[in-house]
Amino acid sequence: MKKFLGIAIISAIVAGAFVTTDAVGSAIDLMALIFVLGIGIGHSMSARANESAITRFGDGCVRAGWLGLLVGLVIMTSTLEPTLDAMLPAIAVALLTPLYGYFFKILAMQLD
Repeated sequence: MKKFLGIAIISAIVAGAFVTTDAVGSAIDLMALIFVLGIGIGHSMSARANESAITRFGDGCVRAGWLGLLVGLVIMTSTLEPTLDAMLPAIAVALLTPLYGYFFKILAMQLD
């Protein structure tokens, strides 16, 4: 029960940070979410017999977050005009992957 209460508190605080600043829309990107969760799930599937799949999932999500940031930066610098107006929204989306990665890592730590 305490684990789920901890997950609820963590989720509420993170969601509240975006709600209070009217930035909920900028915190949601489906492709970034799929990228992080997909790699996290794939990482958990390679857990050894003496290893927790939940821990592997959390670690995979963090690694996916940083990988997603790098992929986003490569795509952004190769396809966008080098203007601040074009770059800032793309940087915001690229930064979501580490955010998602660490968020899922914290949740996985609560479950493990």
